[in-house]
Amino acid sequence: MNELTITISLPDASLSPNSRSHWGKKARHTKAYRGAAMLATKAALGRTRPPGWLKALCKVSAFYAVSRRRDTDNLIASLKSAFDGIADTGVISNDSGLVHLPAIIGKDTRNPRIVITITGIPHT
Repeated sequence: MNELTITISLPDASLSPNSRSHWGKKARHTKAYRGAAMLATKAALGRTRPPGWLKALCKVSAFYAVSRRRDTDNLIASLKSAFDGIADTGVISNDSGLVHLPAIIGKDTRNPRIVITITGIPHT
């Protein structure tokens, strides 16, 4: 296995770096989103053993119900807990080993979601 695709829901607005929500609310959403990402990663792996990559390319595609200008830097930052949840499964040894490619933002009125594709980088 050299590539893994994970699909999760959009993050709550409180996870955005621009959010001014209460710390308790943000903590609840962070924990829930990290767990959801971990479960989605395990589902994507199926019965396959996690590869434990040291480094991997990470491509994020976000599909929103409404089309408007969005900041891709804030999108990546709001997914921090998702990247932690992915690392919790053992797909990558630490989320600091993820090399983020530019995010893609699109519109899907019927199925808003985040699609994260992780491609392992061979050891050199």
